[in-house]
Order: sequence, then C-alpha cells, then structure tokens
Amino acid sequence: MSQEVFEIIQPGIFSTVQDLGRKGFLASGIPPSGAMDRFALQMGNLLVKNPLGEAGVEVTAMGARIRVLENIVIAFTGGRFDVKVNGAAIPLWQSVCVNKGDVIDMGEALTGWRGYLCVAGGIDVPAVLGSKSTYTMGALGGFRGRPLRRGDIIQVGPAAAPMASILGRRVKNEILPSQEEASVLRVVLGPQDDYVADESIETFFTTTYRVQAKANRVGYRFEGPKFKFKEIKRAKDAGSDPSNIVDDGNAIGAIQIPGGVEPICLAVDGVSMGGYVKIACLIAADMDRMAQLRIGAPMNFQKVDVDEARAILKEKQDSICEQNIEQI
Repeated sequence: MSQEVFEIIQPGIFSTVQDLGRKGFLASGIPPSGAMDRFALQMGNLLVKNPLGEAGVEVTAMGARIRVLENIVIAFTGGRFDVKVNGAAIPLWQSVCVNKGDVIDMGEALTGWRGYLCVAGGIDVPAVLGSKSTYTMGALGGFRGRPLRRGDIIQVGPAAAPMASILGRRVKNEILPSQEEASVLRVVLGPQDDYVADESIETFFTTTYRVQAKANRVGYRFEGPKFKFKEIKRAKDAGSDPSNIVDDGNAIGAIQIPGGVEPICLAVDGVSMGGYVKIACLIAADMDRMAQLRIGAPMNFQKVDVDEARAILKEKQDSICEQNIEQI
C-alpha cells in the first residue's frame, strides 16, 4: 500500500519523476524520456533494494527541499550535490534513514549537474505508456506530466525489504564515475558524416567544445568552430542549406549540425525526426556522462566503433550489481 512520504517545500530548478523511460513510441513522436543518468538512478535503486527501473526524483543543478512525512530509507546518487538532512550533510551513493518531520535539502551541484533521490519502495505515480517518466513537453507521465512544484505531496510504494536490511549500503568507490570521464563523449560516426568535409570531421575530434547555455533534456548544444560541407548532389526536397537533408528519423544521442554552426546531441526528450545532417551518434553508455556536463564545461568527442560501443555498454550494465555494494 502506498503512503504519502514527501512534501515539496521548494522544487529546485527542474525536478521531475523519472524511471528508465518508455520504449517503443519514438516512431509516434514520443521520446523515451527517463533518467538522463541511467547508471546513477539504477545504483540508487540498488542501494534501497528497489527494482533497477523504479522511479526516483531527478534534480538539475539545484535540488529540491523536501519535508519527510514518514520514516523511510533514501539514497542520493549522481552529481556531487550539497545534500543535507536538518542541516547536517549526509553521504552520497549510500542508503540512509530519514524520519518523519525531517527536511531534506538537496542544495547546489558542486560537481556534475544531475542528481537522483531514490527511496525504498519507489515513487508511486501512474505509469503512462508503460513508464512513470515525465515528458514535460508532452505533459505526459511523472507527477501530473510536469516538474515538481511547491506543495506537491509525493507517494511512495511499499519497500521490498525491512528498513534495517537496507540501511548502510554503499556503492564501492572504484566504480563511481569521475568528472574527468564526463569531459569525453564517445561517439560512432554517421549516418551522414559523408556530407561533412574531411577537415571538419578531423576538427570535430580535435576541438575542445564548451557546453552551451541552452543544453537540456531535449538536446545538448556545444560551442565550437563552424563545420564545412562537401559539394555533393542533394535531393531537391532537402533544402538550400548544405546542412539540410530530407527529414528522417533521429536516434536518441544523434548529433545534428544545423547550419554547420554547432553540434546538438539529442537527449532523452529529443525529437524523433529532423532535416539536418547527423555527423555522429553518442554511444548509449555515455548519455550518463553528458547528463553530468555543466553549462560552460569543456569537453571533447572521441571516436569509437559499434563493437566498442556495445562492449562499453555491457561493461557498465554488468557493474550495476550487488558485488559492487558494500555494507558499512
């Protein structure tokens, strides 16, 4: 039986309910949404003994302030936020108990950009198209299809295990992501890299870009040198700009270069179609890295092939396991 567990005092900059997203609807124009940093959400759920895909609260840059309405076990993962309970700092990537009347203050992101509040039992909101995730542009899923607001009362489902058995679980340090890792995004070239001049392909992998201020869950923009395009025959319906193509489907992680001005990497709320050249695609495992890039942060693109991308994803998924949790 669900119970009312959290009251939102201050919602933070952009706080939403997210699980691992909804699959199978991109062809209908509905993106998967879900946690930007899937590793952080899954490890948080593992800490509190939830199913790995259970819903938590994703916070961005500055987290929410929440009043606790019932005794419960939580874990905070993702970026290094200044998280306090009743003014006292709590450890991150570790399960801790909070009691009725406590106030959780998820302050500023000191490193990284997104954090995840996971709770034993998971956030209880209705599933829409098979997912609890919030897609704000479509007012779909999550808590009434929108970011959290002051006064919202959040329900939590029943915990999967007794509180005593959940407490004091911590993620081993050796598998925690580093900020240095986040500054390199690995990509697979294509599908329209053959439209781009060879010198611009080389520049793409040698330039240090900076995260542009408009970066969000729809797409991350990166500031850098302008791209040049090859003079090739184009479809008459593609448009006059050399970065234009006949509209085709977008993958999550596709990197468009509209006008050749700046690469835009589509994120979990990204649009399903577009008419711009896509120079490359972010590998699935590195959406987690991009989620933690701060506005203005320097970063580089690194080329990998499809086999490497699959191996990296498998290694990351295999690391989300009990063997990487320690009892303290």
